[in-house]
Amino acid sequence: MIVSSLAYLVGNTTYHDLALRCQEFLYYQQQGPGEQRQLAEDMLFNLLVEYMVTAGVPRPQAEQFCTDLDNLTELAMRISSTLGPAAA
Repeated sequence: MIVSSLAYLVGNTTYHDLALRCQEFLYYQQQGPGEQRQLAEDMLFNLLVEYMVTAGVPRPQAEQFCTDLDNLTELAMRISSTLGPAAA
């Protein structure tokens, strides 16, 4: 049962996109030029805010939480380690 749930989670396009955005964010934070780093940060910020709002967190709290780069980085690392690599 756990394996089938995990297969669904990894196969779901929302989670695939989330894993991909997290990987991009982490990659560009380490070695990307300024424009790409900012774009990856903005895309992950928007995606995670919407995800948190959908999960029931009020938008102002979600935005405030994701505005902190340390929080955004920690979320990206946790999500990447949970969902694994995403093929582009």
